[in-house]
Amino acid sequence: MCVTFIVKYILFFVNLVFALAGATLVGVGVAVLVQISDILDQIPVNLNAIPITIIVFGSIIFAIGFCGCYGAINQSRWLLTMYAVVMAGLAAGKLYFAIILFRGLSNIRETAEGWVVDAFRNLDLFPAIEFAFSCCGTTGPSSYDGIYPVLPPTCCPNPSSITECQGNDAFSEGCVSRLGSYFEVFGDAIAGVLVLVITAEVVGMAFSVFLCCAASKKR
Repeated sequence: MCVTFIVKYILFFVNLVFALAGATLVGVGVAVLVQISDILDQIPVNLNAIPITIIVFGSIIFAIGFCGCYGAINQSRWLLTMYAVVMAGLAAGKLYFAIILFRGLSNIRETAEGWVVDAFRNLDLFPAIEFAFSCCGTTGPSSYDGIYPVLPPTCCPNPSSITECQGNDAFSEGCVSRLGSYFEVFGDAIAGVLVLVITAEVVGMAFSVFLCCAASKKR
């Protein structure tokens, strides 16, 4: 009885962490989707598919974690059995996704930097990147030497007037470095959350099987 009680509440708290991790994924996905909404037309791939996928995964994780908490507290055999099966499938799927993501982290910075360089060729659209990521040009204000007589207003923190963006007022960091670092950090954060979620799924699956067997013996 004591072991069952302990496992019951461990499973409950594991699923609570699981649900919070799902909510975190949803929040991160929404934040990234909002921030890149102004630059989607400049990127040659469907970049918004990444945060949307993260939002969907996060929503599913949150829902299953919530159901796991309920099943653990009530020791429902059918809920626990279904939970264990779902955990096994999700853990396998996210493990595959995590492997792909870890492999992609090695070149995600180079890919993002390539997008920025290509986007800079269209100076009517590039300011959207500068505004979204608080950067200037590809490598800094010097990127505009010989192109514009003055820096575009989006190169400065308060782009209300083109005459205000001069000299030391401009962002010193270029968009190549800023965007590359952003997606590198974003990838690391998602990979870390996935590792946490997979670990929680494996523990939850094992504990749910134990509680299901304990509930069957009582009957």
